[in-house]
Amino acid sequence: MEEVVQDRRRQRTRKAAVGAFIELLMAEGYDAVAMTAVAERADLGRSTLYEHFRTKDDLLAASMDWPLRVLAADPPDPAALLALIEHVRERSGAVRVLLEQPLRSRIARLLAARILPGLRARGVVGPRADVRALACAEGQFAALALWMQGGGVPAPVLAEELARLSAAAATPGRCP
Repeated sequence: MEEVVQDRRRQRTRKAAVGAFIELLMAEGYDAVAMTAVAERADLGRSTLYEHFRTKDDLLAASMDWPLRVLAADPPDPAALLALIEHVRERSGAVRVLLEQPLRSRIARLLAARILPGLRARGVVGPRADVRALACAEGQFAALALWMQGGGVPAPVLAEELARLSAAAATPGRCP
């Protein structure tokens, strides 16, 4: 029973920290967000925050967990990609902030780190795996950014293209 209570407390703490981080990120931008400000906004002690998140990148990764999981899925899940695209459409203002440089490159590296294990499992190793993972991540974000700018691509077509980018990264001799 005590384990369940601790797990719920841990989840509440993480949720509060991620929520505070997102609010500060949207209001001030990534570079201006300080861990102490996140702790204050979440009403957490600094040491408690650091027990859960060592860096801002850890908070960024946690705040982007679901989208990164969907984009890194191997094999890609078309229904989940469509749900992600709808999520992006509903939150276009916030997503625009996330897709602007230099934050976009930081998030792409987080996504590439999630893509990498699948590539390695398929036999893509060494620097080639690193390059393909990052190219796939950057390609997916470029496609989303273009779509958000009114690229005229229907959501189902965008979902197919995001899935193709993932498949191409894992296939020898194919782009990227």
